[in-house]
Amino acid sequence: MSTNDIFNSEFSRRYDASNARFSPISANLHFLMALQLQDLPADAHILCVGVGTGNEVLSLADSYPGWRFTGVDPSADMLAVCDQKIRQAGIEHRCDLLAGYLEDIAGGEKFDAVLCLLVTHFIRQNDRGGIYHQIAARLKTSGRLIVAEIAADMAADNIDDQLRRWAALQAYGSTSAPTVEEIKQLFEERLRVQPPAATEALMRDAGFSAPDHFFQSLLIHAWAARK
Repeated sequence: MSTNDIFNSEFSRRYDASNARFSPISANLHFLMALQLQDLPADAHILCVGVGTGNEVLSLADSYPGWRFTGVDPSADMLAVCDQKIRQAGIEHRCDLLAGYLEDIAGGEKFDAVLCLLVTHFIRQNDRGGIYHQIAARLKTSGRLIVAEIAADMAADNIDDQLRRWAALQAYGSTSAPTVEEIKQLFEERLRVQPPAATEALMRDAGFSAPDHFFQSLLIHAWAARK
């Protein structure tokens, strides 16, 4: 699925500001992610798939000053914002950015870790397993994978309760809240939400170790696994 119609220039420029109200969630996710990766080499090279505006890069670069980063994203507009933030932080010498997809990364370099945060729920479920195989091919032996996505069992008995809490989150700091039916429509038309167990199965099928489900905030889940 192409998301360039969503992540256009205007959206990209206001992305961070519009998501600032969710900063406690992202801060906790980034903190726990850094703990998951703390045993990587001091000169580790990290690949960020769907790097967006680069918040995970800035967070990890501050915690691990010897790490290098390669960020890939299909939206040139989001990358432009990312590049500006990286330069403002003075870490451009540690970062390479590429407009495109995993398969567009030239050469056969393998990475110590791959981050894929809030990306996979945009991929059609029938195609989603492929990204884990592509990631595995880009990882060193025993390399680490961190995945975060919106996930839910839409057939669960309490799904409407879960979606009401999700609606309250979306309305936080806003003047209006989406309805449960509007969220269901969004999940059907824009996001390919699947149960957490399905994501874990795809990771194992691609050859990763049993995923460690280390984070959940409402419908946002994150896992760590090793190649």
